[in-house]
Amino acid sequence: MDRKEKPVLRVTKKEGQENLKRLKEENKLDPERKICEEGDDLLIPVKEGGNEESYDLEKRTPSNTSPFYQIKQKLNLPDKEKKKLPNRWEMIGDVLFLKLPEELYSKKKEIAEAYALVLGAKTVMLQGGIEGKKREPVVEKIYGEETETIHLENGIRYKLDTAKLMFSSGNIDERIRIVDLVKKGEVVVDMFAGIGYFSLPMAVHGEPEKIYSLEINPTAFHYLKENIILNGVDSIVEPNCLDNRDFSFTGADRVVMGYLHETWMYLDKAVKLMGDEGTIHYHTICRDKEFPEDVKRQIEENVPANFEISNIKIIKSYAPHVFHVVADIDVEKNK
Repeated sequence: MDRKEKPVLRVTKKEGQENLKRLKEENKLDPERKICEEGDDLLIPVKEGGNEESYDLEKRTPSNTSPFYQIKQKLNLPDKEKKKLPNRWEMIGDVLFLKLPEELYSKKKEIAEAYALVLGAKTVMLQGGIEGKKREPVVEKIYGEETETIHLENGIRYKLDTAKLMFSSGNIDERIRIVDLVKKGEVVVDMFAGIGYFSLPMAVHGEPEKIYSLEINPTAFHYLKENIILNGVDSIVEPNCLDNRDFSFTGADRVVMGYLHETWMYLDKAVKLMGDEGTIHYHTICRDKEFPEDVKRQIEENVPANFEISNIKIIKSYAPHVFHVVADIDVEKNK
């Protein structure tokens, strides 16, 4: 089918994340199809509307038919409380995540039910942060019972238990970008694989020879194995449940370090995993006033080989005045 039969919307990469977020909230994103890059633009598959020239979300979603308007109409709350309702949320599969101000906690179950009914969620979770080395979410179930779900994104199925594991929709741009960087026949090591956040897109949409996916969290590893089968890439992706420092291997063309807490401590291991040369995708956090100098410092002090930083990119805001950043490091070990 051509694009008229299966519509896409063309936006610049800079505008991509906000458009993706809004499309998901409005249930207009078609997750069965792949998001593609074309020059400086993203072509995002949509269920309705959209075209290859422009897409004005505000104009295409009249305020009196938007999901948020319908949610407010369902709730019997004073106007001052309705003004404090969140107009942004995150839907992972059919589990909805909300952040509420403390003033609304006493009515959280009533509020959760309204959001669930309008947005088609089976369960609603009150969202906190992410804690610990194993990246476990701090959440409270406030509507529904079942927390396991299958999240469909960019033609890939991610199965997970949302009460036990995180899934960051805000990283979708990077999951798209990494696919276009992987070359045919490459060997890749994903050092912090989780449920397959980066391993699955590379295997499904790229043409690597082999991906070694390493994960220390037993719960995440359980879903990593399920997702490899679910997406039919078991001939490409080999899951390993261990601390990546205990993985004995040399010969990777590409190493993905999709972790944010003291990731610099693992840069020496990333280099050991590589062959004579290759690329490391190094994820870290950095304060806005220290970007990109602090990222460069972390790399310079911890990469025990000749290298060149080919790209440093802000992925998203991590906290006030703090960014989630990725740096592409081209390494030559024996130069």
